[in-house]
This record gives sequence, structure tokens and C-alpha cells, in this order.
Amino acid sequence: MKLAGKSSLVTGAARGIGRAIAERLAREGANVAVADIREELLAEVVASIESAGVQALPIVVDITAKDGIEMMLNSVIASFGGIDIFFNNAGTLKVQEIFDVQEEDWDRIMDVNLKAVFFCCQAVARHMRDRGHGKIINTASLAAQRGRPELAAYAASKSGVVSVTRSMALELADTGVTVNALAPGIIDTDMWVLIDEQSGTLRDVPKGETFKNRTGKVPMGRAGSPQEVANAALFL
Repeated sequence: MKLAGKSSLVTGAARGIGRAIAERLAREGANVAVADIREELLAEVVASIESAGVQALPIVVDITAKDGIEMMLNSVIASFGGIDIFFNNAGTLKVQEIFDVQEEDWDRIMDVNLKAVFFCCQAVARHMRDRGHGKIINTASLAAQRGRPELAAYAASKSGVVSVTRSMALELADTGVTVNALAPGIIDTDMWVLIDEQSGTLRDVPKGETFKNRTGKVPMGRAGSPQEVANAALFL
């Protein structure tokens, strides 16, 4: 119960890494607001959090809209009294060769993965600065450092997340607010199921083949788990 009495907000919390982090925070005693655009998936996450004996607050929101971010922030503050921990996790991708990337594909990925990350950080950081403390953790990706074939827009957006995180960490260093990023590699989530499916279609290989080939290059010979990422998030 390291986080007893703390209030937290997790975006992209309906499944995968976001859900694992929300549940981990709850097990450590934090109240958790879970935000996602997929309303139908939030009920199960809320039930899991409440089973840990803490408060859960579901928020259905499109974080690419600034009024959506404002609504989300106001809802959490009204319910919990403030935000001590913010995990900025929502993201999207599309597997495609660089020649097939359309302007709308680029804009959608940048809107969710970078623009929304920045403005969510801005809104939450302003609130935390005024309180004199807070923890912000952004989800980046190993792709931000290495690049990824067929994921150029996604890799670019995550490189932007790393850059924003570094700049905000420096600017907020004397306010009591810390800003960090996690950069997971291959994690066994629904997003990697999507990557496997889209890459398989693009390359005309059987389902599961892409995931198997990628995880085979991991030194441990397996994908990471959402719970392992959640443990790193808890440390931060």
C-alpha cells in the first residue's frame, strides 16, 4: 500500500499496459481514474480496481480534443480532490509501408500519440505545479530510439514523446513535478496482436508469424508482460 491516499489518472486504461498500470496503482492503495474512448471496456477495469478496496472513476473521453482533456481533468479533481500521479498512456498505430502513409493516417497518429500527450501533460502539469508536487509518466516506445520498418509515423510520434518528456522534465524540475517516460519493447498486448495482424496482411505471412519472429530476437526469448511495465511505472 505504498500509494495509500494518492489519486491517479491513467489514459488508455481500458486494456493492455494502461489497464495493468491502473490495477497496479489500485493494489498499492491509490484511487484511480481510468480514461479511454472505448466505453464498453471500462466497466471491467473499474470492477477490478474497486475490488482492491479503492475508488475508481471511469471517464469516456477523446483526448485529441482540448475540451475533452479539460473535462477529464475537472472530473478527476472534482471526484478525488486532485491528481498526484498521471500516466499518459493512450496511443494508436497503423502498420504500413512509408509509400502508403496517407495524410489522414499521419495526422491521426500524431494527434493521439503526440499532440494529445503534450496537451494532457500541459493541463495536468499546471494543476500539479500549483499543488507543488506530482508524478507524470508518459508511454514512449523502443521504436523512438531504433525506428521501425512499416511503423514510420508511429516511431516518429514516440520520438516526439521522448523529446517532450525531456523538455518538460527540465522545465518543471524546480516545481516538485517529475516527468519521465517508459519505452517498452515488445509487450504481449492487444496492440501487438494488431501489429501482428496488419504486418501479416502486408507481408502475406500467417497469423502469429510476425510476433514469433520479433520475440525471437529478444534476448530473453519472449515478449514482456503488461505487469512488468506496470512495475516500472510504480517505481517512477
